[in-house]
Amino acid sequence: MSLRALFLGLTAGLALTAAPALSAELPGFGDSIADPVGEPWVLPEGIELSATIESYDPFDPDACKHPDEPPRETPPKPVGVTGGLVRVCLQFTNNTNTPIKVPLLYGIELISESQEIQNGIIVQRGELEVQMDQPLFAPLLADCMNGSRSAPGIGARYRIGPITQHPHILEALRLLDDRDLTDPLDAAIASSLLKPLYLGKALTQDARDQIADLPARVPT
Repeated sequence: MSLRALFLGLTAGLALTAAPALSAELPGFGDSIADPVGEPWVLPEGIELSATIESYDPFDPDACKHPDEPPRETPPKPVGVTGGLVRVCLQFTNNTNTPIKVPLLYGIELISESQEIQNGIIVQRGELEVQMDQPLFAPLLADCMNGSRSAPGIGARYRIGPITQHPHILEALRLLDDRDLTDPLDAAIASSLLKPLYLGKALTQDARDQIADLPARVPT
């Protein structure tokens, strides 16, 4: 086992044992098979999101693109935190005559149609610009909400869920939104700090300090 893997395992284990429990189960998180709860994600006026949301092959250059688009040499660059296990393809359509920017908010949940497959949650904010003359196919990475479920293979079906309002998860996502998680190790540390919260644990001061130690996100 590498030193990095060992460090991450210790970080997750310490965070899980040190954090006091708030509730036995959060809907849609951990072992819960209930639908997640929260506030709805409202798209900008004129933007439609296809009801067909599927996981894709991150190694396939032609994954998550318009059927008429020419073959690509490299896989698409996804929006989201490096290392997210829930990888889905979103398809947006702009029904206006001007480009529209679509905000991807942290806390948006992706609900698996199968209770055997992991749900996902967006960890950091992003933004997509949808042109008016062609649909936008956007590959998205989300953090796994259910450690006991299987990661999605190719073609697993999802639907957009609500934005979580759980206070400790929201606080952690707010703090992580200011961190640069492009490095896989930093992304893995962030994910390990979120996992206890998915099980109903409270966000500890130690976890807050570890988030603060991650590199700062440079505004774009």
